[in-house]
Amino acid sequence: MKAEGRRQKAEGRSGEPRNWNLIFFLLLSAFCLLPSSVLANDLLVDPKTLQLNDLTTITVSLEGNFASVDSVNIPLDNLALVGEPWVSSEFAWINGEVVRRKVFRYRARPLLAGAAHVGPIVLTSSDGKRDTLPLVNLQVEPDRIAASNDPEAVLRELMATGRPPLFMVAEADKRDAWMGEQVIVTWYLYNAATVENWQIVSVPKLAEFWSEELESRSSEAERVYVGNQLMQRVRMRRVALYPLRGGALEIGSMSVEAAVMERLRGPFSIFEGNLVETTFSSAPISINVKPLPPGPPVDAVGELLLSCAPVTQRNGGPVVVEATVTGSGNLRGASPPRFARAVAGNVQVENGETGVVHEEGNVTMTRKWRFLIFPSQSGTLTIPAMTMNVFTPSAATRNTLRCEEQTLFNAAAAPDGGGGVVRASGAPSEARRRRAPLVAFLALIAVAAIAIVVFPRAKKELALRREVREIMRSGDVRTRIDARLGEEPSALLTAQTDRGDAYRSLRSLLDAMDRDRDLGIDANKELVRRVRELLR
Repeated sequence: MKAEGRRQKAEGRSGEPRNWNLIFFLLLSAFCLLPSSVLANDLLVDPKTLQLNDLTTITVSLEGNFASVDSVNIPLDNLALVGEPWVSSEFAWINGEVVRRKVFRYRARPLLAGAAHVGPIVLTSSDGKRDTLPLVNLQVEPDRIAASNDPEAVLRELMATGRPPLFMVAEADKRDAWMGEQVIVTWYLYNAATVENWQIVSVPKLAEFWSEELESRSSEAERVYVGNQLMQRVRMRRVALYPLRGGALEIGSMSVEAAVMERLRGPFSIFEGNLVETTFSSAPISINVKPLPPGPPVDAVGELLLSCAPVTQRNGGPVVVEATVTGSGNLRGASPPRFARAVAGNVQVENGETGVVHEEGNVTMTRKWRFLIFPSQSGTLTIPAMTMNVFTPSAATRNTLRCEEQTLFNAAAAPDGGGGVVRASGAPSEARRRRAPLVAFLALIAVAAIAIVVFPRAKKELALRREVREIMRSGDVRTRIDARLGEEPSALLTAQTDRGDAYRSLRSLLDAMDRDRDLGIDANKELVRRVRELLR
């Protein structure tokens, strides 16, 4: 029995190497099959469930001939890409073949709460083969922060969820307004993190408002306390809005993207950290707009004042009356004041300039009209009172702004009985008929002079356009430009002249386009412009 047991153990030991050899052979066979089975194009999205102010990563892996593409067109629904993709390429020697692999990684942010989709992505390889990566569904959950414009509430939620203390809020000076009443909206960016770079990626569309931009650039940063946290606050945008209709009107969100440095814990935390991309959108604002109460139409809405300058007449010309309206209201769309009764003469109205003066917390608009009166006869001219119907939001009533009538003594009648106005009979005056040939002759001379000056310039401009078009269509702008200039490129690169500056500007753009750098502009349009500057 003992001998039998020893024999069985020996057989077991002798079988172990054969089992290991079999396992090694199976693994090697599976590894040899990788190029045809495992190595395939793939689309991965993570995470698939995210909140409104989170980011998701879209990874597209391309294999073989598909990896020769320079970019991938990714269809997105309820998502927007953040920045430029991260691209990596690698080569591997598998089963006697060189396998190429390229990976594109995108960052995307959600636009609205609800369902979102990525794909399907259609790929075309260098040898004409096609592949389709399937649709990926995502779910965007509402974020409690996205519904608040209270800085303290937003900061508490960010700190509780471990997100960077960087956010944007919107403030409106009023939430209830009359139709046409001025509403000042300001967007602020708060930050208590180490920000490497940031950018505004979306601004709200204000289709239901007449808007007047007050500040389109960011202001200087100021230090403020939000609760117990000291933060920097920057005013990003400030706009005066005038509602065009009644009802609940919504002002959309403004979104910011940033790269924030998150420091590592430890004694060297001030020197080490990870760069984290984040995004944040301000909460929308709802304005309750009340329609104007029933009554006669108004010329403007706002807290307005009407003033009139004393009438003047110079050298027997027209009598000038200047009327100025000032206040907080939309004066760009206002109707001019009107005379209370008919004027003894012909009246023409010149729309004056509109000015906007904005101080901290106060916006005032001014508009000036000039009324030119051509008296029908010499002597005393009485200018009737001027009136303007407005709606005052603070009192919720209609008011009539008024300038009292004025009198101008010794007013001279306008030449030709009314400033060249056609008479009631429809026939022009005798003086105008005598001047007609002279006017026609002078107009002919002016047209000829303009043609002499403009025609050569127009001909030169057309030739330049034709040459630029041919260079752009050639497909090799650099070679065509060097041949056209007839100078050594090295000499132009060092020339301290306007032509040298234009050549260096063109070369830098071509180098950036060759390296597929993101220029932030339309590269083709900019290339055409710089070619024109060089050839001009």
